[in-house]
Amino acid sequence: MKEENINGSPLRGSPVPVRTHVARRVKLNDTFIKSLKRKNKLYSYGDSEMVGLRLYVEKTGTKTFYYTYRPKNEKNFVRYKIGSFNVLNVKQARDHAKKYAAGIVDGKEPVQIKRDLKGELTLKELIEKFYKERFKANYGYKPNTVQAVKTCFKVWIFKKTVSRAVMDVQEQNPYDLQHKKLSTITPVEIKTLHGIIRSKSPAVANKVIKFLNVVFVYGIEVGELSINPVEMKKKDFSPDLEDNRIFTKEQRKTILNIVWKIDKRTGRINYNYYKEKGLNLVGCCIIAFRLRTGRRVVSEVNKIKWTTNVSLPAKKIFFTDSKVGQMEFSLGPKAVELLKIIYGERLTPGPLLWKEGTKDYVFPSYKYGLRSSKGEKCTKPYFTYLRKTWKRVLKMAQIDYIPPKQCRHTFLTLYQQKNKDLMATQEVAGHTSIKTTQRYVKILEEDVRAGLDKMDQEEVEESKVLELKKIV
Repeated sequence: MKEENINGSPLRGSPVPVRTHVARRVKLNDTFIKSLKRKNKLYSYGDSEMVGLRLYVEKTGTKTFYYTYRPKNEKNFVRYKIGSFNVLNVKQARDHAKKYAAGIVDGKEPVQIKRDLKGELTLKELIEKFYKERFKANYGYKPNTVQAVKTCFKVWIFKKTVSRAVMDVQEQNPYDLQHKKLSTITPVEIKTLHGIIRSKSPAVANKVIKFLNVVFVYGIEVGELSINPVEMKKKDFSPDLEDNRIFTKEQRKTILNIVWKIDKRTGRINYNYYKEKGLNLVGCCIIAFRLRTGRRVVSEVNKIKWTTNVSLPAKKIFFTDSKVGQMEFSLGPKAVELLKIIYGERLTPGPLLWKEGTKDYVFPSYKYGLRSSKGEKCTKPYFTYLRKTWKRVLKMAQIDYIPPKQCRHTFLTLYQQKNKDLMATQEVAGHTSIKTTQRYVKILEEDVRAGLDKMDQEEVEESKVLELKKIV
């Protein structure tokens, strides 16, 4: 596209001389710019808030920001292109214009300033810098948080995933923020990204945007950008809906009967059963342990070690860095029995056999050190992928799908139902706040119904007594 003068005549080279810009100076905003219509000639508006910033509307309707100024001892103004309005908003354009103005005051040539602006970081580069310099334990980030956020960014920012469902969403809604310069990322793009991720997982969508905000705040702190494009308000985020679905006592019993099979003659695990049913033994052991203890999914189950987390003599499980810090929990008789049986299989050929690299883990990964069909080496010594086993077990139990985390909710709800002691349930759950534990009281609808029935019964008895008094 040829650059043009204010009167529409073509110009060559850069910088571009233009006529005086005294007229048509307004407070630019995005709404005003969107309302501007194309004409049969080029026209422009200067920004009253940032002297030198002008928006040009081409004959084609294209709207472009420029920084304009008059060099010392020169008659004409010159302009340098900042960027298109469909890429930059007014705030970002002003930020660029301020950099031009500051550079010129410092004696820099506009060409050098433009070259400096081109050297600004992309989102990918800022995230990598954040990982290297800030995303560490000594800044208060727990390993589980680091892992979770990096996984979310890997999938939704860097777009590296093997999930066909995720790839379908990304292909149907193309976007690419990772390679964009920081100053060109707009609030609209952030909201759009949230909407795309939300269509697959509302909770993950909230997590990605909230942590992008952390990254951008860091970027401002270290001087890589001046405006945070995350402008989403609380109402813009997906509602944090609690999933209160739990298994009934009968369903829990059915699942336990499927995932935990012991040979009554030997008291050891029935390997043939798991082979015949096509069930993953380690995955089934994890499900049984979750239903017996109510521990959290990965950090308090999959990753636990015999050496640091489990004490069979003390009947306890310890965590130096759980979700709520250093904690220890007592284990019930059934959970202790389960662990003792698993420990007894350490010399038996099979998935629970102690091997170098995995023997410390209660639930070892038999794929550790092996390569997938795509050539990727498994580097996690503990069992990670439970979804396939979980779905198969629920199908065998004829139960509609609910997430594995509901094992914890089921255990804690049934515990509260039996003990009626909220403080004890809080201790078993490991909650720091009693308000979190109260959700399990709300789940117990049958207790509410029983209470209402009891109240009705009392009213009937009172009515009968009054009637007797009248007869006397």
